Amino acid sequence: MAKLEAIQEKAKVTPDDVSNALEASKFTKSQIVKSNKYMARCDALNALLEADKSYSFTEVDGILKKFDKGGK
Repeated sequence: MAKLEAIQEKAKVTPDDVSNALEASKFTKSQIVKSNKYMARCDALNALLEADKSYSFTEVDGILKKFDKGGK
C-alpha cells in the first residue's frame, strides 16, 4: 500500500481524480457486457443497451436501476 501512496504523491493524483477519470470514460455495449463489473447483469444489459452507443458507468447503473424498478 505504501508503494501506491508513493506513486500517487509523485503523480499528484488523488483517488477522486482516478474516480472522476473513470466516470468520464465511455464504453461500448460490448465492453460493458464483457466486463467483470457487470458480469451478473450481462443478459439484462444485452437487451437494454444499444450497440452503436457508448455509456458511462453512471449511465449503465441508472439504466439497470430503472429496469429493476420495472421500467425500460
